[in-house]
Amino acid sequence: MKLGFIGAGEMGGAIIRGLLASGWKAADILASVHTPESANRLCNTLGIAAYTDNLRVMQAADRLFLAVKPAQMPEILAQLASAQLAPKPLISMALGWTVEKIQRVLPGWPVVRIMPNTPLALGEGVTLFEFSSQVSAQDRQEIRALFNCMGKTFEIPPALFDIATALSGSGPAFVYDFIDALASAAQAQGMEEGTARQLAVQTVLGAAKMVGKEDVSPAQLARKVATPGGCTAAGMEVLISSDFKEVVRETLAATARKAQQVAAD
Repeated sequence: MKLGFIGAGEMGGAIIRGLLASGWKAADILASVHTPESANRLCNTLGIAAYTDNLRVMQAADRLFLAVKPAQMPEILAQLASAQLAPKPLISMALGWTVEKIQRVLPGWPVVRIMPNTPLALGEGVTLFEFSSQVSAQDRQEIRALFNCMGKTFEIPPALFDIATALSGSGPAFVYDFIDALASAAQAQGMEEGTARQLAVQTVLGAAKMVGKEDVSPAQLARKVATPGGCTAAGMEVLISSDFKEVVRETLAATARKAQQVAAD
């Protein structure tokens, strides 16, 4: 089975690297990119076949991934429509492009809307799914299996896809910023930069694993660490008085609103 990628930038490249790391053969992955330089780089670094010809990949792929920016989608979908190919599973990760919106151009095609995040390149990703009714049960299972090898997968109702995208798709950026804030705060108290970053990264990593393994809520875990009258409780009081949770709520809300605006354009 051939997997074809139209676009292999940040997200498309992360998926390809994740597939290769999970055991997928480079000979079964091909991609189309903008420039010969990018194509050569993919060939040399990942060992996959890469071209600057979208149609070649569209024709050769058994399953076609659209890993392009939302603004490029009309052009790519028009190419697909004019190519008059037999419908095949079409997997899109373009923000704001719903299954319904894609099927206006390609009616009857089996469309899969996904929203992955970049940690899947390390096998720790999250991928959201929405399937059109034309996607067979076997294809659903097999497509999800591709991503189950790179993390966890979730089928999300269309009405919740934007907020789920804000949480898991954009969420890594918010976590990175929090890690940077922790490290910067330690540096401000005199800690060396490299040590501060390592401590912040390992602390967040360990805390996340605790949440995944303990049969209690994150809030309960926080209370277990924050002994009344202790130093952790003193820090938690600052977070509470700053309305940290409200800041996070508005962060996700703003992200979801932007996704909805993109979909409406």
